[in-house]
Amino acid sequence: MRLISFAPAAMALAIAPLASAQWSETFESYNLNSQLEGQGGWHNWDSVAQGNQPFARVVGTTAGVTPFQGTKMANIVGSQISGNLLADTVHELNGPYSFGTAWTLSTRVYVPSSLIGDSFFIVLDDYNDAGGPYDWAVQIHFQAASASVISDAVSTGNINLNSPATITFDQWVELKVEVDLNNNTGKNYYGGLDLNEYTWTALVGPEVFDAIDLFPGTFDTTSVYYDAYSLTAGIAGLALGTNYCNTNPNSTGNSGRIDAFGSPIASANNVTLTATSLPNNAFLFFLCSTTQAQINNPGGSQGNLCLGGAIGRYVGAGQIQNTGATGSASLALNLTNTPQPTGSVSIAAGQTWNFQAWHRDVVGGGAVSNFTDATTVLFQ
Repeated sequence: MRLISFAPAAMALAIAPLASAQWSETFESYNLNSQLEGQGGWHNWDSVAQGNQPFARVVGTTAGVTPFQGTKMANIVGSQISGNLLADTVHELNGPYSFGTAWTLSTRVYVPSSLIGDSFFIVLDDYNDAGGPYDWAVQIHFQAASASVISDAVSTGNINLNSPATITFDQWVELKVEVDLNNNTGKNYYGGLDLNEYTWTALVGPEVFDAIDLFPGTFDTTSVYYDAYSLTAGIAGLALGTNYCNTNPNSTGNSGRIDAFGSPIASANNVTLTATSLPNNAFLFFLCSTTQAQINNPGGSQGNLCLGGAIGRYVGAGQIQNTGATGSASLALNLTNTPQPTGSVSIAAGQTWNFQAWHRDVVGGGAVSNFTDATTVLFQ
């Protein structure tokens, strides 16, 4: 509902503090071509059933669009029936995402160049499934008529930076919301472009990060696709790097993924690695190298090593991670202390570094290991 507003398996790992996404969604656990509402916490606005309408479906590769991650994605589309009731698809976050904390919500969005109508990505700081109150904090509007992505001014203190911007059609683009509930401020990004900043103020009660709402603005709105949601504590920064390497599925049935966030400026020393789509409660550590490779099943692993040459391991104090209940983990890097077999080095401007995660797994009752894919980052 838009707001109208003008080691191989025997790796020895020690317990380390958890640093992971608080919520993530890749749609991989749902049946293909099923209705998204009613699965995994997704539901219609106020949980009012709209019947088996194609407002939000779980789909695989379709109309030339391949999921960003794994084999499935969400398709948000109008009913295509004139006069038919429109429907929002809502996911309440239900967490302690409140004052004194900062959060980054990230997803990938694919807008086909054939888009008709208007489609909306919405975040609410107040949502009550029993008839309100509701309060819109973010409303990002994909408008076919102007080929624009617009961050609508639905919050107080709005300052437009690069909104409206031109839609990047026929590509997956990161859509990101950064919220600092220490200072009650928010900022929205599309493909790394800062759209606007604003004051985050709840209508009722404390300031919270409450719900996501996906809304096809008109009955004839055509498909917009979403994939790879994550809600992470802290301000994650911009998505960096390019993913590469063939991977093998882990015990979840998904292939693990690594992403880098932060700044590509080496002197800024601001890069965080995040591994997702992994088994729950699995230990892992991150690897790094300046050399790429494709080594299948090294040491009996179930996965593929995507690094070659001198490979460093982040196994120092506090660096070994556990995926916990979310199947994901993160590590903030110190670029001036990058591990290598002969000692630590400092990453410099002009260098390209590759990163991957190596994790434990259990298959057929036996302990094994696997890898995520890898990402390559050119530092400036």
